[in-house]
Amino acid sequence: MHSLDHQRRTARPELELADIFREYADRLTELTGQQARVVRAITECRTAALGGHIHECELCEYQEISYNSCRNRHCPKCQRLEQVRWLEAQQERLLPIEYHHVVFTVPDVLHPLFLINRRQAYNLAFAAVSETLHEVALRPKNLGAKIGFSLVLHTWTQTLLYHLHHHCIVTGGGLHPDGSRWVSAKPGFLFSVRILTKVFRGKLLQQLEKALDCGRIASPDADPKDRLRKAARKNWVVYSKPPFAGPEQVLNYLGRYTQRIAISNERLVSMKDGKVTFRWKDRAHGDKNKIMELDAGEFMRRFLLHVVPKSLMRIRHYGLFSNSVTHELIPRCRKLLCVQTSNTSDTDEPEKRETWQELVHRLTGRDVTLCPKCHTGHLIMKERLPALRIWPPPQPRAP
Repeated sequence: MHSLDHQRRTARPELELADIFREYADRLTELTGQQARVVRAITECRTAALGGHIHECELCEYQEISYNSCRNRHCPKCQRLEQVRWLEAQQERLLPIEYHHVVFTVPDVLHPLFLINRRQAYNLAFAAVSETLHEVALRPKNLGAKIGFSLVLHTWTQTLLYHLHHHCIVTGGGLHPDGSRWVSAKPGFLFSVRILTKVFRGKLLQQLEKALDCGRIASPDADPKDRLRKAARKNWVVYSKPPFAGPEQVLNYLGRYTQRIAISNERLVSMKDGKVTFRWKDRAHGDKNKIMELDAGEFMRRFLLHVVPKSLMRIRHYGLFSNSVTHELIPRCRKLLCVQTSNTSDTDEPEKRETWQELVHRLTGRDVTLCPKCHTGHLIMKERLPALRIWPPPQPRAP
């Protein structure tokens, strides 16, 4: 006898984002191709539409069906294990130093420009932030060193409105340009936010102007430069948060925020009468927990504002953390900091990638392959189920 879907052995939220899209997707209009693919992926995730597997106990012949995941980075059900894998890889980059958290915000007057040129404009924003940090850090009166930092692109507020900003995790010091010594920043202080703001504003506006001049991005205005002039008169915000209390806190932060999407299933409260209710934190009033109700169409529209172009990297590493040099520079920094470098295997053979079952067992001690009926045998795959490519996708049958 088949059991319920394998995923039902774990706690399932009463309401999921997929349920909202299945119920109200007909209210969506004028979707981009990427947005339509995201909607389809989320609604098909872990249903028969993507196919699956039949697993059978090797001892008692108990059977269960598990459906495949969509693996889309906007899906709230498909990020957690990949997040753990990514997070463990970042441990190799961390140094036993102070880390700083800096946030660069793009003013709202530029939002229309970014929304119609997402790929090009997001890349320009990444470049402006990274060049700002590099340039300011290399100035002798600031630090005079090459720093390492990671940038994370976020585009949302707690109420799903568009709010473009970069979270930056920056080393509290850097490698001297000649590579001979480590230069530490002053405890509790990295760079003046006034200087960072001025440099960032100049670099981003200059890059946007060049892109408009050569036709790399389009403008929603009759006068393409008018929006840039308005932005130049705005007060830009660069915010430096208190430094992290060591590498462990950096990892905790990375685990919470780097793989985050605009809203998780856990924040959804209800869906009825064409309305969606969800929880949010009011940052302006001490992170007070509040409830918001939106028309389902408006809720979906807001969520889809934060779909990023295909293959665009939301998390990027620079300086000492750049993928092209980190294997050389991080060991050098550890040596200068008198920190023992972790032992690595002498073999050139790549390590075998853990299966998700092995990863869950290592992290939690729970063997998800253990038969839930006899508690002795293990579930092994007996049959692959083909994908049922129909629309809308079928939902798992009720018990």
